[in-house]
Amino acid sequence: MLHELEPHEFRRAKPLFQGFDYSLSIHAAIEGNNPGRIFVDDARNPRTALALTVEGYLLAGDDGNPDTNEALRCLFRDMIFTGKVYVNGDWSLSLAVHPDTWAARLPELIPTYEVIKIERYQYLCRAVKFDWRANLPEGYTIRRLDQALLHETDVVFPEQMREALEIEEMWGTEESFFAKGVGFVVLDGREVVACCTSDCVAGDRIDVGIFTHRDHRRRGLATAVVAATVEHCLSHGFRAVGWHCNTFNVASWKTAEKVGFERAHEYAYYYYIYDLIEHLAELGWYYYREGDYARTVRCYERVFALRDENADYHYHLVASAWAHLGDRAQALEYLLAAIDHGWKHIEWTKQRPEFSSLVNTPEWDIVLARMTDDP
Repeated sequence: MLHELEPHEFRRAKPLFQGFDYSLSIHAAIEGNNPGRIFVDDARNPRTALALTVEGYLLAGDDGNPDTNEALRCLFRDMIFTGKVYVNGDWSLSLAVHPDTWAARLPELIPTYEVIKIERYQYLCRAVKFDWRANLPEGYTIRRLDQALLHETDVVFPEQMREALEIEEMWGTEESFFAKGVGFVVLDGREVVACCTSDCVAGDRIDVGIFTHRDHRRRGLATAVVAATVEHCLSHGFRAVGWHCNTFNVASWKTAEKVGFERAHEYAYYYYIYDLIEHLAELGWYYYREGDYARTVRCYERVFALRDENADYHYHLVASAWAHLGDRAQALEYLLAAIDHGWKHIEWTKQRPEFSSLVNTPEWDIVLARMTDDP
């Protein structure tokens, strides 16, 4: 049986999380700055703990107790994967473990899902080395995000920008964010097109995240707004600012390094999407990035068998996987399926090197012609 600690009891489990020195969010939860939930095997003397924090879930302590592991399995199956128990998202799970021996237990704790292992970087910045004022593109302005700006009637927050702020998910309430957190936004006239906001805070450290509207990317806005945010944090009592990203997200960590962040730690999240079909699709994309095209195909074949309607890019990805495997017939079949489901990105398809064996064939001409046809 597991026990959920009350927030004032969180410190009882703190020693178990010493191995997560890269995770500021567990300390933020213990300090009461950000939402969190902690489940333990023993409320008085915990030996195993599962923490749900705004930046991911953490499993720590003794992994060798069968009764505790069975209780964890039931918690995952009945409460977490059903969306009944969560912090910052009821549809997926990003889980870090310590010690590493927990990783071998995951098929036992979550037996019906194949895990997706995502390698991550933690960065820390103690000095800004980017002059955002001199490098902000013409026509844009940067402002501190406060309650007045958030609720100004003539300031436009596009839907995707509102969602990206995640204030209530990360902080519980707007009041908590504006009392403890920090945020800056980029405006194009009166429209918010990029933001950098703090995810959590503990002691003299703070973690930040960024988002740029898709129509305003590749203009240096992310670098500028991050630099402005970090500059403010370091000049207002914070010793270091943290940043987390996936290792394959090169654009993210290059932005961090341009601002002045330095790589501090590498760790892994074990990732699950509760909807099994969506999980299989994400698993297929994971195997594709890893260059395991046969597994990519197998994952998506299960997706297509379980669900009739799928996104056009899923079929295009499978076509690419078959092309990498050298099967021209299957690649063509799935390219046509992608087109049937709405794929029209002809230049992207033409630039993919794996399709080179199809170029200058009658079938390839048919594919390209189908992409340019009116719907």
